[in-house]
Amino acid sequence: MGQQIPLPACERMRELLSASLDAELSELDEARLQDHLVRCSGCRAYAAAADATVRLVRDTPLEQPSFAIVVPGRRLAVARKLQVAAAAAAVVATVGLGAAVGTIGGPSPQRTHTTAASAQLRFPDQELRMLERVSHARSHPGLAL
Repeated sequence: MGQQIPLPACERMRELLSASLDAELSELDEARLQDHLVRCSGCRAYAAAADATVRLVRDTPLEQPSFAIVVPGRRLAVARKLQVAAAAAAVVATVGLGAAVGTIGGPSPQRTHTTAASAQLRFPDQELRMLERVSHARSHPGLAL
């Protein structure tokens, strides 16, 4: 009786068989595979079944589906990332602008000191006109001072 080839060798030969069916084996590997198939009845049966399956699949005509198949492309993924980035930028800009406006309009120790010092105005009429212009400019941002 011949020598039994261990199971890992059969697994390797089945991998080679798959490559052989696709005509992707070197001459040396093809010779190894054929030698193994002569000696191993289990791999020979596996090779016959695999060969029949490959022929059946290759000989079967392609069918056209009766419905449309839509695969989302990479463009949608890129567009989604751009939307997220734009939303994040808008949040950052809003928070930054809110913080800037809050510090401009809010009370600070320097402002209270300046307000107390300007309580004694030299030219109250002129100061009043300047305040009216600033107030008018804030209510109508398109107008220049």
